[in-house]
Amino acid sequence: MSASPAVSTLDQNKQLTIRWFEEIWNRGNRDVIVQLFASDGVLYDGATLIRGPAEFERFYDRLRAQFSDIKISPVLVLAEGDLACVHWFAEVKHSTSGKSAHITGTSIVRIKDGRFVEAWQNWDAAGLAAQLADTPPAPLF
Repeated sequence: MSASPAVSTLDQNKQLTIRWFEEIWNRGNRDVIVQLFASDGVLYDGATLIRGPAEFERFYDRLRAQFSDIKISPVLVLAEGDLACVHWFAEVKHSTSGKSAHITGTSIVRIKDGRFVEAWQNWDAAGLAAQLADTPPAPLF
């Protein structure tokens, strides 16, 4: 019998990012935030700066209050050096209106010692707002 192949650091980093979305967002396991987000970690969510697990937990709680039935699926996962990148697709239900919405986004994380120390995230907030609006937005062009 041959030994199973060793998992590379790049594969570990990819698996860690997938675990973040699966455990925290899809399963609602809030406790994993402090396990994976370094105490001095920073997330740049568009123009918003989130520092450390406590601030991220507040961000998470606000989103969870607005949306239920959150399902985030990775579309493409890449890794290079200490960075991992996930392009994702999300399905959510707006708690107030009951409307379902679909969005895409991309998250890039820098990983050190198995934790996220820096992250950048962009997602289609305008598309989400358009799906939740009572009237369709006018075309931009």
